[in-house]
Amino acid sequence: MHFLAAPESVVRAAAAPPAAVDGWIAAHVGSVFRFARALGADRDVADDLTQEAFAVAWRKGRHRLPPAALAAFLRRSVRFLWLVHCRRERRAEAAIAAVAERLWQRDCAADGGEGRLLATRACVQRLRGRAARAVAMAYGEEAGRDEIARALGMRPNGVRTLLARTRRWLAECIGRQP
Repeated sequence: MHFLAAPESVVRAAAAPPAAVDGWIAAHVGSVFRFARALGADRDVADDLTQEAFAVAWRKGRHRLPPAALAAFLRRSVRFLWLVHCRRERRAEAAIAAVAERLWQRDCAADGGEGRLLATRACVQRLRGRAARAVAMAYGEEAGRDEIARALGMRPNGVRTLLARTRRWLAECIGRQP
């Protein structure tokens, strides 16, 4: 699917009867999604913003507006939702930076992180089988979950679970290192 094409998940997830989905959502979904992308949202966020804008329109009864007014309402909704998303992300980024600073001071300040790096390398070298290959692909080759799944004969959700378990094991292993 082209990155500006309307995602089918928006139509499937709509909280409206199918006849209404075929009408008012189908008429606007492409332009609403493209507007979200034009604001700077990545594909997944644009999909979420589009779905939420249609849900807001449905809850508020705005789906009954004339087409031009509905299009304007949906764009305003997406813009508002995008701004909320950006504010939330900035707060999250600031919180992550604060935690990272505390962890650095606790674990890495004394030696500039060299001890942590050596511990990480030692633990990664202890990995075997699928876990080792998944980590190598995800972090060394920067492969996506679908690509890793194909290479390992797994499903993408299985890769997600494998990587989550492996990250937990690595964190414990690194924490045990001197």
